Amino acid sequence: MRLIPAALSLTLAVSCATSAKMTLNDRFKAIGLSAEMADCMVDDLDDRLSDEDIRDLARYAAGLSRADTPGQAVDALLEFDNPRAVAAIGRAAFSCVTGFVR
Repeated sequence: MRLIPAALSLTLAVSCATSAKMTLNDRFKAIGLSAEMADCMVDDLDDRLSDEDIRDLARYAAGLSRADTPGQAVDALLEFDNPRAVAAIGRAAFSCVTGFVR
């Protein structure tokens, strides 16, 4: 009987993380990144950040639609109040643009 609540909790946690990654991908595309760049960034961020950091970043990124250019949106992302996420965004962008992997 204890397995059912544990399995349900795990399923909810996985679906929240997946939802957050989809939100980030959509926001990155909305600010002007190509589909390939958005996919690369989300994959890289998923490797570098915890699920909690990804969810926080996705919530923050939802407000990026106010940016007029991709550059302004990236600047706004770099002002996010989560040092791990900000560092990961910079590394992911560098890695995805240059193809240089860690």
